[in-house]
Amino acid sequence: MGDPSPNTIISARGVSKKFASELGTNLRYCLQDICSDFLGLKINSQNLRKKEFFAVDNIDLDINAGDIIGVLGPNGSGKTTLMRMLSGIYRLDKGTIQHKNDIKITPIFALNHGIQPLFTGYENIVIKGAIMGMSKEEIEAKKDWIIEFSGIEHYLHAPAGSFSAGMRARLSYAVAMATDPDVFIIDEALAVGDIAFRKKCFDNLTRFVNQKNKAVIYVTQFAEKLENLGNRGIILKEGKIIFDSPDIQKVTKTYQTLMKTLKTNPTQ
Repeated sequence: MGDPSPNTIISARGVSKKFASELGTNLRYCLQDICSDFLGLKINSQNLRKKEFFAVDNIDLDINAGDIIGVLGPNGSGKTTLMRMLSGIYRLDKGTIQHKNDIKITPIFALNHGIQPLFTGYENIVIKGAIMGMSKEEIEAKKDWIIEFSGIEHYLHAPAGSFSAGMRARLSYAVAMATDPDVFIIDEALAVGDIAFRKKCFDNLTRFVNQKNKAVIYVTQFAEKLENLGNRGIILKEGKIIFDSPDIQKVTKTYQTLMKTLKTNPTQ
């Protein structure tokens, strides 16, 4: 992959992230790295330590304005790890990620995270908005839109513990979109909720990317979802991008073939 285009808003080059296969070992290595960072010691991120592996391995990726990218891959392919690297949640072991003009990225990795069952719908708007970095003034300004989009008008003062899973998903999605991100990363989040609301979200995302310098990254294991949402598809396998195309039908067929191969030969 060459240099980024003027339309590129996130550019990743040679990015890699490693983990240990055992939780205890992984925690020990993390503590070692944190201590080394604190002491200003150089960390050798190029080599694998005992029981380590690269969850994401030397990936080049450009996210362009107007993109709705579907990121496909089987479990363990590195999808969520890559998204957390693009979001700035994970420190890179190798490579660089550049953001255009300090863009704002809002990721959703657990849609219902932050929903407090003992608090009302309105109180949860305030709580979840604050968790996502919104000020009190921003929450107040977006409150009516959040309530309308999530469709909880009649349940606004009921405890969220009485909400269905779909209602909680609608509320969480609406608050996340109200943060007004430049890049919206959705990790399997729209698997929750009814068909009508998913369509409402897809329509909302299509309008969203028609604004200047906006993009959506949608992570899923299910290729058929790209037919309703997406103008570009990426397939990951074992931490590497193996396919990247704007031809959604081709992406879908390639992924379906991959999954059939993995089922037939599970050791691959």
